[in-house]
Formats: sequence, structure tokens, C-alpha cells
Amino acid sequence: MQIPWRAAPRAALSSPLTLLVSVVTALLLSFVVAAAVMHSAASGSAAIDYQRSRLCEDALHPSLESTTGVPHEYVAQGVKGLTDAMAGHPTLIGMYTREKRADFGGRQTYAKFGYRAGAMDHLEVLEGGAKDGLWVPRSIAVTADVRLGERGLGGRLPPVTAIYADVIDPLPRWWCSERHFVVPNVLDRDELATAVVWMPSAESFHALPPEVTGPTDVTVRFPSDVPRTVDEAAALLEEGTARIAPIKDGFNRTMSPLVLPVENARQTVANVRSAVLPLTLISLLIGLAGVATVTVQWAQRRQSELRLLWVRGSGPFALGGRGVLELGLPLVVGGALGLGVARLLLPVYAPSDLLPPGTVTTAALAVVVVVASSIVVAFATAALRAHRMFQVSGSGNRLRKVLTAVPWELATAALAVWAWNRVEHSGLATTTKIGGLPRIDAAALAFPLLVVLTAAVLAARLAKWALAASHRVRLWSRPAAQLAIRRLAAGAGPVTGVLLVGVLAVGTIAVGTAIAGSQKTALEVKAGMYAGANSYAQIPSEVTELPEALRGNSTIVGFVKQHDRTALVVDPRTFRDGAFPFEIDPALLDEPLRVGDVPRREVRLPGLPAVEPAAWVPSFPKLGTSGWVVPVDRIADRGDVGSWYVWSTRPLREVTEALSAAGVRLSRNADEKEKAVQGLPFLTIQWTFGFVTALGAVLAVVASIALLLAVEVRRRQNALSGAFSARMGLGPAAMLRSHLLELGAVAAAAVVVGLAAGAASSGFTVPKLDPAPRLTPAPEVPDPVPLLGATAAGSVLVVLVAAWIAVRSVRSAKIGELIRG
Repeated sequence: MQIPWRAAPRAALSSPLTLLVSVVTALLLSFVVAAAVMHSAASGSAAIDYQRSRLCEDALHPSLESTTGVPHEYVAQGVKGLTDAMAGHPTLIGMYTREKRADFGGRQTYAKFGYRAGAMDHLEVLEGGAKDGLWVPRSIAVTADVRLGERGLGGRLPPVTAIYADVIDPLPRWWCSERHFVVPNVLDRDELATAVVWMPSAESFHALPPEVTGPTDVTVRFPSDVPRTVDEAAALLEEGTARIAPIKDGFNRTMSPLVLPVENARQTVANVRSAVLPLTLISLLIGLAGVATVTVQWAQRRQSELRLLWVRGSGPFALGGRGVLELGLPLVVGGALGLGVARLLLPVYAPSDLLPPGTVTTAALAVVVVVASSIVVAFATAALRAHRMFQVSGSGNRLRKVLTAVPWELATAALAVWAWNRVEHSGLATTTKIGGLPRIDAAALAFPLLVVLTAAVLAARLAKWALAASHRVRLWSRPAAQLAIRRLAAGAGPVTGVLLVGVLAVGTIAVGTAIAGSQKTALEVKAGMYAGANSYAQIPSEVTELPEALRGNSTIVGFVKQHDRTALVVDPRTFRDGAFPFEIDPALLDEPLRVGDVPRREVRLPGLPAVEPAAWVPSFPKLGTSGWVVPVDRIADRGDVGSWYVWSTRPLREVTEALSAAGVRLSRNADEKEKAVQGLPFLTIQWTFGFVTALGAVLAVVASIALLLAVEVRRRQNALSGAFSARMGLGPAAMLRSHLLELGAVAAAAVVVGLAAGAASSGFTVPKLDPAPRLTPAPEVPDPVPLLGATAAGSVLVVLVAAWIAVRSVRSAKIGELIRG
């Protein structure tokens, strides 16, 4: 057997279009596989980053805190022992006395003293600023009329050298681990809760007079880089736990809050990987089918040469090897480019651009497997094509007829029904523990994609039947339409293939954007309704007016809770200014309201008058679907209401700064809606279907290339038929309309069927994919208009380009050469 390899490189260069299509096909195929690997790994980094943003970054490393307080006279010795034990490791030790009555030269007040290296560098100075004396918080300075230069306790304290602004929520990273010690808890201990008077040095702290000392709290923190990947977080936990293990006496080991986030991040990676795997495999099969199609087209272009080689003794395997020699290098190049593009575009399609070590290597190995599979497919396709052309000519369509006759749409529809059953019984919203993730059922998430696949296969079959019967159509009064139908019927195979991939592309994009968008919106709305407002801060009951900076964007709300019954006290004039946006008639706020499923009867709650509301609303911020709303003018004594809050649309920092500047004493009970609801379950589904959208975009590129390639492959036939049509009087405008009708029909069918299938499947799936069903409202399908506009614009652009190529081939053709052809 003669192996024809010498002329392969030169012959490959003679068909640049085939080489280009091979490179692009391999690029897209390897991109899908590499992107799936990288996207799954990046979801773990994104999960860590999300959890980190909700936690105190300075407390991520396991740390130590004194359990019952160290006698002050032993603090210096204990700190020295800790420092020696942790030699070689950076440590940050904080020391705090308990509140005692102190005299700063004016009125006596309660105060606590503390020292933490670098504390004065992280405070806002209001007066003074020298670091060789006491730094007194403004709250104590105002209460005790403290002035710079005064020495408390009869001169036994260092002089006051600075007045600083009290530390308030939200705390910067440097302070957040000390929140329990530096932010007064005015609700639990009222006037005994004070800010910290900072000492200038550790020695001065150790030398404090006994009347202001006693049990001293000691904290030991370990400054470290913030982990950004799962591996870094796990390493921080392991190393930190081992570091504090030898310290036993008098200290409580404070475990890092990263323990559960690391577990959740690993589960997120597994969930995303299992969810994207089915679609990745489907895309892989489509890509390999594309490689086979390119190989078939190569064999058609090389038919004369392959016949000559066959006559000279080359068998099917040798001719298959010839195909690999010509197409193998483009496939390898495309695979390498696909890997590079997947890495380069990681920030575009993945939730994070940080990859754990070894991820790119894993993706490269996956690409090697895919490229090898592509080469095997190219070899097998070329060999089988040669076998059919030269050995069993005329009987090679039997397998194709069998595969075409199989009702694949019934099989995919059955799978979709099975997947829908999993959607309804997947237990998606069931968490096994507080803070854990719901179980993500990959089969359930595949339901909308299986619906799209069923619609695509069914549309391709109906299109094939319609094209087979199109010879009965008589539209010669409209020659542009008649010729378009004839061209579609002549290329029924490529047309149905383009339609199949086009429906898959459009439907996949529709499903991905709808479900990802619904999860994003659901998290935003559920968190807002659960928290009540963008930010909130608890205030004393005597505060009845908002500071100037918060008027028009905030409101004061009372909250009452008794067992499982809750009620809100609202100010009808300002409530909608600060509450999370929701639909309600403003007039309803002037009277008591019954919310959700509470019984319609008289109810009595502490601090509220007896109410029996006639008006009803289905849901309300903070109350959800159960509770009561009472206008503030019905309240006899504000002090009897359980707690009062400022709700605001402004960020928490602006709210607390405005309240503090107005002299309002703040508690530790302040937060923002971004931290009110655990969003990782929502984000896991959002990231999964974000990747589905990316794969849909890849399929759209494949469909566009297939349409352009179908026009290019039929260049000679289009040119010949178009030239004869022009000779018979078909004008250029009519010819352009004909090609626009032909190609536009395919594109329009793909868009309409794809969007319909995607919208229908998403409409059924979105309400079921609710990781927090106890919170209202349920997820809703987002507005489809932007997607419809973008899809239509892209389709029109592709059709215009393809029609221009077809018309250009006709206008530049020389009919004499075509006839001799």
C-alpha cells in the first residue's frame, strides 16, 4: 500500500478555506472544553471571594482571645509569653480593660482603656494628634468635658493629646476583628458601654492605676494575606489552626469563619462542574460532528486526487491518513488557539479570573484529548468516505437513512419529561445545615436545555419534510421567492444542519440569560425584602427626627416581635423614601395593615394598640408574608416598642456617619442588605447558566460559520444558477431579495423556534429554581426584549453578509468558464 504524504502540505495550502474552517472548528471545540474546566475551577475562587466580602478579612486567620479576662498584673507577662511562643510569625495583640469609673479632670464617667499597636494610625483625629498621650473618643470627651493636656486620676494618667471620632459600623478591615471591644453595645449595657481610651504604649497600659484596671481582655490576631482561591483558604485554615494549637491556658481558640465558606466553595465547584458537564458533552459531540463535516467537504474537494491515489494502490486507511496530514496541523493549531482564547477570555465568561494552581494544565490535557479525538474523527471520516466512494459506491447511504429515520426528538422529549420530574423533586431548596448549600441536581438543571434540544431536532425534521415537499410550490409570479425555495430544497442537508445548530444556539442563550438573570434579580429582591431597606441601623426610641443628610432617603421604623408574631411601626410620610422599593398604594400606610397569611382577627402586641386591620397586602418589607403594619400615630409611647431602626436607601457608612454626627448613640445592630441573605446558592445557579450562555454564544458562532460555509461551498452552483437567472431577466435587486429570503428564512426559523423553546422552558423552570423559597418574592423571568433585539440584530447581520457573498459570486462569475467547469 502506498502512503501518499509528500504532497499533503502543499495540497493543504491550495484550499485555504478548508484550513480556516478546520482551525476555527478546532478552536471552538477546544475553547468549550477548556472553558468548562476553567469556569468550574473559577467558581470556587468566586465563592471564596463572595464569602470573604461578607466576613471580617482581619479575622480570617484562626486567632486567640482570653476567655474570662486576665488579671491586669499578669498581662505583661502573658503577652511576653505569647510573643515568645509566636516568634517568627507576625502577631497583633490587643489589650482592653473593662469599664470603670474614671476622672479626666471634669465630670466623672465610665471608660475603658486599651492598647493595640498601630491603633492611633487607624483613627480619625478631631483635635490634637500627638501620639505620646491618651487618645479619648469624642463620646467620652463630650460627656466628661475632657480637654487636651488634662491628666486624669489626679495626674496619674498620661496627658490627653487627641480627641478622636468614635469607631462606628461598618468597620474597616483593621478594626473589624475587634468589633466586640471597640464598638459600644449601648442596648445591652446602656451607659456602661463606652468606646476605648487608647494608651500611647504597652508599658503605659501595663502601668495603669489599679482603680481603672481589673480583668483585662487580650486578643491575638495574625495578620495575613486575604485568600482568594479555595486552595489558599484551605492552606490558611490548616496553617493557622496548627499555629495556635500549642496555646492552651487562658485563651479561647477563635476559629476562622472560613471553615464553612471553604466547604461551600468546594461544593460549589462540584455543583457547577456537574451542571455544565452535560451541555459540554453535547457541545463536544456537535464540535466533533463539525470536524466530520469539514472532513467530508475536504474529501469532496479532493475527490479527483483521491481517486487517482486509489487507482495507484492507496487504500481507505492510507487516504484517511492523507486527510489527517492535511487537516491535522490546522486542528492542532486550532486546539492551541482555543486554549489560549479560553484563558484570555476567562474574565468574560467565568465568575472569577483567579484559577487554582494546575487548572490551566488540566485544561490543556483536556484540549489534548479533544484534539486527539478530532484527529481520530477526521481519519475515520476520510477513510469511510473513501471506502464509500471507491469500494461500496451507491450503497453507503443506508446508515444515514437509518439514523435519519430514528425519532430522536421522542428520545430527547422523554429525557426532558424525566428531567422535569427531577426539577419538581430535586430538593433544590433543601439545605442540610445552616449556611450550607442546597443540593444541585444536574439532571434537573438540564431540563430547559433538553426542551431546546427537542425543539431543535423537531424543527430540523419538519424543515426536511417541508423542503422535500417544496417542489409542489408554484410561485413563479414571484421568481425571487421561487428560486429561494429551490435553492433551499437543493441544499436540504446543510440547511437542516444550520437550522439545528441555530435553534440550539438561540435557545441555549435564551435559557442561560433568563435563568442567570432571574437568579441575580431574585437575590437582590429577596435580600431587600428580608432586610427591609438597602441599609439599617438601630437607634434609641427617643430619636424621632432624621438628620438633614438622611431626609428624603430614609425613614424611622419600629419593630415588634412576640414569639412568631411580628409587626412594623411605620411613618406613612417617609416610609417609601427609605424602604426597599415595592408596589403598594401609599394611602394604605395610613391605616393598620394585615400582611400575608396572618389570621383576620384582633391582635395585641407589646407596645401596640389592639388592631384588627381591614386592609390586606400579600407581602411587606421585613415582614415577608406574615405580620402587621401600624402607623406611628397610633402609638402611645415609643419607648414601649421593642426596637427602632433607621431604614435607608443610602450605604450604611453614610447612614451611621450622619447619625453619629447628629449625636445619636448607635448600637452594634447595623447592617446592609448585601449581607442579609446567603447568596451563594443563587450565585451557583447564576454561574452555571452564565456558562450555558457562553456555550450558546459559541454555538451561535458555529451556526453563523456553517451558514457562511454553506454559501461558500455552493459558490459554483449559486453562480451558475444566478448567471442563468440574470440572463433570463432577473435583476440584481431581485437576486439580492431572493438570497435574503433564502438565508433569512433559515435564520428567522432558528430565532423564532429557539426563542420560543427557551422562553417556554425557562418559564417553567425559573419559579422552581428558588434556593430560598421561604423568602419572597419567587424568581421571575427577566424582560426578554433586550435578548430578542440582540438576537435579531446578530441574525440580520449574518444574513446580510451571507447574501452579499452569494450575490457577489454571481456578479463576478464568467458563465463560459462555469459551463466548461
